[in-house]
Amino acid sequence: MATTETQVKYKTSRDNLVKVDEKVNKWYKKAAETKIDKEEEAGEIIRKIREDERRTLFGNLPSEQIPEPETLDMGGQFLTNRDRIEKKSKLYEIAVEAPKGALLHLHFNAELEPETLLREARRMSNMFIRSTLPILKRQDLEQAELVFNVVPEDTVSQDIFSPDYFKEGDKFIAKTPFAPNHWMRWTTFREVWIKKYGQDETITKDHHALTKYPESNGGFLDSSVEGKFIPDAAERWLITKMVLSEDEAYGPRQTVNGVWARFNQATRCFKGLLNYEQVYKWYIGNAIQRMIEEKIMYAELRPMLLDKFIPKNDGIGQISNSEQMKLIVDGVNAKKEELKKQGLEDKFPFGLKIIYCTPRSIPKVRMVQEMQDCIELKLQFPDLICGFDLVGAEDRPNNIGYYHQELVAFQETCDRLKLDIPFMFHAGETLLDTGGSARQYPQNSNLYDAVLLKKSKRIGHGFSLTKHPHLIEEFKKKDICIELCPISNELLHLCRNVKEHPYPQLLAAGIPCTVNSDNPSLFSNSMSHEFYQVMVGTPTMNIYGWRQLAEWSLEYSCLSAADKKRGLDIFRREWAEFCAWIVKTYNTHAEAIVEPTLPKI
Repeated sequence: MATTETQVKYKTSRDNLVKVDEKVNKWYKKAAETKIDKEEEAGEIIRKIREDERRTLFGNLPSEQIPEPETLDMGGQFLTNRDRIEKKSKLYEIAVEAPKGALLHLHFNAELEPETLLREARRMSNMFIRSTLPILKRQDLEQAELVFNVVPEDTVSQDIFSPDYFKEGDKFIAKTPFAPNHWMRWTTFREVWIKKYGQDETITKDHHALTKYPESNGGFLDSSVEGKFIPDAAERWLITKMVLSEDEAYGPRQTVNGVWARFNQATRCFKGLLNYEQVYKWYIGNAIQRMIEEKIMYAELRPMLLDKFIPKNDGIGQISNSEQMKLIVDGVNAKKEELKKQGLEDKFPFGLKIIYCTPRSIPKVRMVQEMQDCIELKLQFPDLICGFDLVGAEDRPNNIGYYHQELVAFQETCDRLKLDIPFMFHAGETLLDTGGSARQYPQNSNLYDAVLLKKSKRIGHGFSLTKHPHLIEEFKKKDICIELCPISNELLHLCRNVKEHPYPQLLAAGIPCTVNSDNPSLFSNSMSHEFYQVMVGTPTMNIYGWRQLAEWSLEYSCLSAADKKRGLDIFRREWAEFCAWIVKTYNTHAEAIVEPTLPKI
């Protein structure tokens, strides 16, 4: 047995070690030192509710007993937990009401749910669909990839359900992967699909995305605020092609490449439902409204601008990238005017900005053209275009360094023209971290180029940064912010759940971060879900951490200094109201919680 003196020394040494660790983990120090009325009290309520729900709502406690079938794991698989989170968690109720600052990592076509786009597609008699294979049997329903497009009204409708679908004359067309001009009218496709499969409820019954707005509650929400929208059987099946299911994300035989392929298929399916004149015009206003409902006050969106045109409503005329940007500006101004008339201009005071995105898979010559197009759009819309990004799965070519000469020349041109277009690369969204090198060279990690190239302002994801202690220091020196996307990283197989995500390490290392939803249309998530996840993913997160993440989202945005100051003033006023609401609404509930006693050390 140790002597009393030895015990005292050990206890003192341990206390000192804990204090040092707590100091390192207090990355939210700036927020904690900015006192907001009732925040400390609200924070204690959040902590008590979180730990109580860990024990009672989820119930996966350490034990030799095998958990019951209904036992779940707080901070476990998001799609598995989502229904319980949304229906029963008071912590999630609080997350829904939390002011969230800015959303800095959101792909342009991924803010609204697929039901809203399918509703609009019903209005378009010249909306067509095509497939990678004929749909002849039940198995084809699972294997077929489908894309939409608005085409001229007089387009001949092909029959996707015929064995001759890939046939032209006496010859079959090679799959590349879509047969050219093999479009089927969407209304006809739905009619045939319903006749063939409409009574087979097993086709869609297990897909979680179809349980959000059950028909007993009036159907799916309608984007145009014209009542409710109930998808028919064919539309419900299409939704399963557009939204990742629990089995697709977590199935025991799923792989990183497999889930990325499924994700890319879903993205392509969304594309044609959004990229045409009619929807483009109302999308901005509806997307902003959704953000306001999520307590977001500003956003920077990432459209893929490699395709230089989208079709007009007649499927004949074309709308250029420049004209698309004009539609965005008009949509933002119209929504801001609407909010002003309602006295709600502080709900979304700064509108949107656009980060120009292009894929890393294109040849260098094409990349130079993309950079020129970005500069031209910046000259035309100086207050709209705010950054440049390279996107795509990082385990595939090319790495950012492959284009280093072109990227350096791009920034030199921007300097000469006095244009501010910082880099906001996707980087570190990978486990292999080799930049897609065929020979798996760690030296090709995109994180090296992201930190080396001048004017890198933020990076998307940064999941693998903790593998590079030296780069962490470089990120800190250059004050580069990381756009965290925890749910996206989980569903795309970087980690099994949020508790395995490295965001606590990144924050403890002193890297400023923001929280983002990435592709909510495909992932069934929202910013409220993201805030909830980071709160349950580590016990070191607290109300000050929530606020610090939100304030960083404004500080590291592309807003002007004056707008950042105004945004922080608005945010802190709303945060004070939020804290007061927590205390008023949940104090009685928190007081009734009986916490387990802590063992003495």
